[in-house]
Amino acid sequence: MQNAVTEAPQPQRPRLTMQEVIPPMAPATQQAVAAQNSFLKKSDETFKSRQLGSQYYVTQAKRMFNEEQLDSAMVNFNRAWLLDRNNMEVYWGYGLVYGQQQAYDKALYILYRALDKDKTNPRLLTDIATTHLSRFYKYSSVDDLQQSKKLLEQALKHTPENAADVYYKLAINSYYLYEFGSAWEYLHRSIRHDQSKEDQTFISALLEQEKDPEGIYVAQSKQ
Repeated sequence: MQNAVTEAPQPQRPRLTMQEVIPPMAPATQQAVAAQNSFLKKSDETFKSRQLGSQYYVTQAKRMFNEEQLDSAMVNFNRAWLLDRNNMEVYWGYGLVYGQQQAYDKALYILYRALDKDKTNPRLLTDIATTHLSRFYKYSSVDDLQQSKKLLEQALKHTPENAADVYYKLAINSYYLYEFGSAWEYLHRSIRHDQSKEDQTFISALLEQEKDPEGIYVAQSKQ
């Protein structure tokens, strides 16, 4: 693991638009427009409502995302969006796919749109925080670290089912912010919720910076 926030020049990030982030919003050709219209007509014949059709394609997209079929997941999120532009699960889904593709600016742009409609959803808050953390790994921007931590703290206020994961990511945030005491505290909370969070690589890196205040973990003596 890195053990410090590095001072790296930050690349200029483009100002995005919805048309750049949502593929079916701006069909490039008349053939693409015709294909979309044909899809909508067929869907109207298949589903009782466009909202139900949208939810069907979201379900398919989630399954493909979990199977790491990102292109297929995106196709189905596109279909879901065409059927219901108000379905916030579609925006959330786009964000997750872009995150896996390391297109973090697009991911955050669209995930925050989902958050506008669901401001207290702990899992959504955690996903956005995770994306900020991932962008930190790529660009070493302390702003991403601080925003990630802020969002994770908000998620905890809403008693997330995945508290262990939230605590673990807070531990990582604290580590990179040189807040090693907080990192130990969050890590222990995470492990108490879920023993699988006992990451020996992270523990070793943390021990190099500060002793475990609970004395559970100790640094290995060097030969």
